[in-house]
Amino acid sequence: MDTDRRQDDGATDAVTWAHEVLAEQGTAVLGVDEVHRRAWSTVWRVRTDAAAAAAVAADAVAGGAASGDLFLKTAPVGVSPEPALLEVLALHGVPHVQRPVAVEGAHVLLPDGGPVVRTAPDRDARWLAVMRHYAEVQWATEPAAAEDLVRAGVPDLRLPVLPDAAAEVVTRWVPERPEFVSVLRDLAAELDELLPMATLDHGDLHDGNAFAAGAVPFDWGDACVSHPFLSLLVAGQQEVPGAMAAYLDTFFDESGAAEDPDVQHIVGLATRLAVVPRALSWQRAIDAAGEAMPPEYQAAPRDWLLTLA
Repeated sequence: MDTDRRQDDGATDAVTWAHEVLAEQGTAVLGVDEVHRRAWSTVWRVRTDAAAAAAVAADAVAGGAASGDLFLKTAPVGVSPEPALLEVLALHGVPHVQRPVAVEGAHVLLPDGGPVVRTAPDRDARWLAVMRHYAEVQWATEPAAAEDLVRAGVPDLRLPVLPDAAAEVVTRWVPERPEFVSVLRDLAAELDELLPMATLDHGDLHDGNAFAAGAVPFDWGDACVSHPFLSLLVAGQQEVPGAMAAYLDTFFDESGAAEDPDVQHIVGLATRLAVVPRALSWQRAIDAAGEAMPPEYQAAPRDWLLTLA
């Protein structure tokens, strides 16, 4: 497949690619409907021959109940690591993640995972399952898959290199707060001493980014390779009783781990440090989108970094 035939926004190319790759698989495309178009990504629903697509989806989704529809997603080059990330996770057999139907460059074709946790009548119970599954995803990704993710182009924010990235993003977005650089460097050093580990950080894990069926996280556009607990900055804000315990008890394979003061201290370090990947993810999107980025998001990196104050 020719990976260079791209329009400026990638849209025409992505839809053409989806038609071609599905034709090669023997799946008929009945229609393509745009779901949303944002400065940092565009998503379409690809309506297909139900029988053929259902067979593809049954093999492609991990733990979910998919329809005959597929979803096509693309992003400006350099913004989203999701296509390469999903390929690597599939190669390593990581559980509780979608299996892509096809990937090329910035394009990914995914099965329909169904309704999200946020709309589920048993939302809290589903979210507890997501948190347990997410801990299992992280262990399954460490260490071999994490190395492959970095090689595939997923942002490398492992603790030894994170301070340099922090210095750059602080200088650009909050130059009046140079003391943040030393704060972030100290956080990374202490975390690396107490619990050195590198695995997958989803970056934006919440109840709108997980399928109810199978409790499967999705939308990895903000992901990086870093410390596992950085994910708790966003995931920990869901206000579901027992969610942190569900995650930490699964992560440590020990009931009551979430009540351990040492574990709580480590989580505190990580959730402060997590503003760096959040700021960098927004920075990538802003740089790629340029003037197309809505004004309300143009200072997002600065806003995240200022929470350190």
